[in-house]
Order: sequence, then structure tokens, then C-alpha cells
Amino acid sequence: MKKVLSVILALMMSASTLTAVYAAEGDGKKDVGPHEHQLMKMANMNSHYEECQVCFELFNVGEHTFNDGKCTVCGHPVMINPFEDVKKDAWYHDEIVEAVYTGIINGKSETIFAPDDLLTYAEAVKLAACMSQVYLNGNVTLTSGKPWYQPYADYCRINNITTRNYDYNQNATRAGYIEIFANALPDSAFEDINNIPDGSILDVKDNAPYAIYVYKMYRAGILTGVDALHNCRPEDNIKRSEVAAIISRMMNDDKRIEFDMPGTSGDEEPKEEPKTEEPKEEPKTEEPGKDNQKTDSLDDPAKKDNTQDEPINTPTKPVDGGQQLVPDTELTILKQPESFEADEYGIKYEAEVQVYGGKAPYSYQWFYYTGSRNNTDKIENGDYVKDVTSDALVLSVEKENTLLGRKIYCEITDSEGTTVTTDKIKVYGPFSMSVDESLNDDSGKNVLTGRVADGILKKGEKVSVIRDGKVIAIGVAEDFQMFGKSLDEIAKGDNVEIVFNRENGVRPTSGDIVVKYQPTHVLDTSDIVN
Repeated sequence: MKKVLSVILALMMSASTLTAVYAAEGDGKKDVGPHEHQLMKMANMNSHYEECQVCFELFNVGEHTFNDGKCTVCGHPVMINPFEDVKKDAWYHDEIVEAVYTGIINGKSETIFAPDDLLTYAEAVKLAACMSQVYLNGNVTLTSGKPWYQPYADYCRINNITTRNYDYNQNATRAGYIEIFANALPDSAFEDINNIPDGSILDVKDNAPYAIYVYKMYRAGILTGVDALHNCRPEDNIKRSEVAAIISRMMNDDKRIEFDMPGTSGDEEPKEEPKTEEPKEEPKTEEPGKDNQKTDSLDDPAKKDNTQDEPINTPTKPVDGGQQLVPDTELTILKQPESFEADEYGIKYEAEVQVYGGKAPYSYQWFYYTGSRNNTDKIENGDYVKDVTSDALVLSVEKENTLLGRKIYCEITDSEGTTVTTDKIKVYGPFSMSVDESLNDDSGKNVLTGRVADGILKKGEKVSVIRDGKVIAIGVAEDFQMFGKSLDEIAKGDNVEIVFNRENGVRPTSGDIVVKYQPTHVLDTSDIVN
């Protein structure tokens, strides 16, 4: 992908505009004051002949070139920052100015950019649509509608940039905007420049629906992560200042950042960390416990190239939870435990947590919610659980294990008494629900009522119905109803109605068992009379 920014210029300029600005000046030269250095929308230009308002009186002198970011004729900068809330010493100053000059993103007003405001999904689809149009056509033809974002949302849907509806007034998560932006340009615009093996971004689950887009952006040098370990923080929100940096990198190859990450196996060594052009100082690490909403601008305010200092003792591979990765930082969770659903009983699941910082050694204690007013209790070793004082809790997935379906978490304490708490997870056995009643709705589909005995089921998943050990029906769980409301998923303990779209077999009846469909399930209705 070649630089795209300069394409905007010709479409935004006109000699009549310049004439209108200076028509009253006569033949005398204009006395240019500090607030009158206003350039037309332009970027990455080798010349600004006939485009520079400041040099208007030098109109016939010839081409004016830029050297070290300044005009060789009058000395003014290539681009002017019109925003009062974007300070010159802010890390995002250059990124915002460059991004605004593309015509893709603009301020909340002529003088206010609002760099700390969070990006909404409405803004995300507008930016994606504008990037797509500029990349493909060289200009933006879309305009606002009712609501203002609707034409942009329609463009994204028609061009497969988005495939689902959003709450457009809601703040976008990092995973959400990454998925949208990664589809805004063709795949050819995301050339791999970095070696980022699958599984190397520690807080992005391999099976997460957004993982493919995160790796696409990392490998193209558009995203680099939020900390020394290149974590993504997919559930966090993102600021407008940070979005400007992303737009700058998406639309200009020269802004992309080259770096490599080791694979989780530890067999690959990183090439090198992103370099900074700032004078060498003692390496610093960010303090994870503080306001680290910094994202892919990476972004100590002193930095001007949007890269980070070389981290202290950054690990080349994940390590066990007892090893201290980065000294002199707050105790921080590196890897969260994950919820799990077993396909069958009798297997063992390990819920693992990793931490760094603080003061090693660390101690671990796993807890569960008892179900009484959100009270919690320590998990003790027993027949179906072990290693409750380690970084890896092992659960045996059995019907009798009372921890299944309960919220579980771990408290980690360092040697100085500082404690951090993991996310809450749940471990389920295979899904099953006994049918208490089977009715037909107005469309003729079965409505199966019952209480979920174990597991979790999502809307649209395929299920089988078991009777006396045989599969007597196969179909899709089209919807779930609870107290008159539709649910996206159901889990252990829920009293629900399943709208069952039967594809094969006979109609379920009271006493049948609904389970998740498995490829090994074979329909057998040979001895059934319905």
C-alpha cells in the first residue's frame, strides 16, 4: 500500500478559496501573524505551490518545498494544528494533526478535538467507511443522515466491513473497533511486516472471534499493544487520540511499526523491540495499576514516534506463575483463567493464572461464590479438586462436583501483602436439560420447557434429544425464553423454554433429555411410535 494522505489535497483546494481570503489585501504583502498560519488540508506534500495561504503573495515565485517539516520560503510548518486541546508537547499531537489532514477524522469543533473522549461504535463505522472510500476512490462522498451515522453504517454493511448490528451510541471496545477497522481496507493493505505467532498475544484467546483481526493488525504494524508485553486489552475502550494514531498507520505505510514477538513455545526469539528516537535514558516500565488507558499510541507523553522504550526483562515466553517478570512494577495479572465447558464428564480442567511485578514469591488461593448473597468461601482440596493454593486449579468435571457452574476466582498475594484478584470464571459439564413439557408454538415449532442440569447452550446451536439412551430428534435451538424475554444463552440452573426447530426425528416429550449435538450422534427412531 502506498501513501494515501496526499490524495486528499487536490479535492480540498481551489484557487477561488484563496482569492476570497486575500482579495482585500491589494498588491501589498500580507503581514502574517502567529494565528494566521493556516494551511489548506494537505499532507505529505513535496510542494505547496498555489496551496499555501501564508505564501499567497509569493504565488508566482515557484514551487515551495519543505525541509525538516518547514517551508523553505517562509519557514512555517507543513501542517497546522487548529485544536486548543491538542498541546504541542502531547504524545498524540503529530498523530492527530496528520490524521485530521487526511479528511478521515475531524474535531468535535473547529478548535476542539477532544482527545480523551472515548470512541463510539457510530464513530467507528464512520471512520471505517471514510477510510475505505479514501483508499479505493481517493475521496469521501458519504454525508450524514438520520441518525447521522446511518449512511456510514449502511456503507459498512453493504461492503462487508461489518456483519452485525451495534449499539451505535455505546463506547466501542478495542476488540470491536479492531474488527471493524481490519475490514475497512482490502487484505492487500495489511502486508505482514512483523513475526507475531499465533498465541503470542497473551490476553487474546485463540478461539476469540476477534483474534484473527487482532493478529492481522499486529502483523501489519498497525497495532503494537498497550504495554511492554504487547497485551491487547480487547475489552477496554479506546480514546480518540489513540484512534488518530491508528488511522495514521492504516493510511500511511511509513508510520507502521516493525517488531517481532516470540511464540508461546519459546522456540522463537524476538528480532528486536520497537526502537525510539528519543535520547537514551534508563529504561522504564509502566505501572499497570494506574490509569493505563494508553493503547496503540504506546505512549509516554515524551515520545514522538509512538513506540515504547525497551522494557526491563521482558519475557521471551510465558513462564510459570511464580516467576517475577518485570521488577519494580505493581503486582499485575499477566494471564487470566478462562471459563470452560466439557464435552463429556470424567475429564480434568486446569484453570491457570500468571502474574508479574510486585515482590516474589507469590501465594495463591482460589475462591468460589456460595450462592448466598454473593458470599464467597475458600476452595479446599478434595475428590474433584486439587492445587487450590497454586497458580493452576485442577477441576475434575463430574456431575457430583458442586463447583461446576459456580463463579470461581483466584486471589494472588505477593510477599509484601499486595493482593490482586482474577476475573471470575465458570466451569461446566456437558449441556443437558430434562424436558418437563413439550408444546407447539404458533409456527408449529416445539417449545421445550425445563431446568438446565449442567453446561451452557448458545442460541443457534445444534442439539440432540435423547430418550432411553437413543437419539430420537436432532435440530436447532432457535431461541430461549425466560419470563417472556429472549436470551442469547442459557446455563446451569436456568428454568427456560427452548424453541426447538426439529430437522430430523420425532417430537420430544416429557422426560426426554436435550444435549448438545455431537457428530457421533446417530438418529434412531426404529422402535418409537409418536
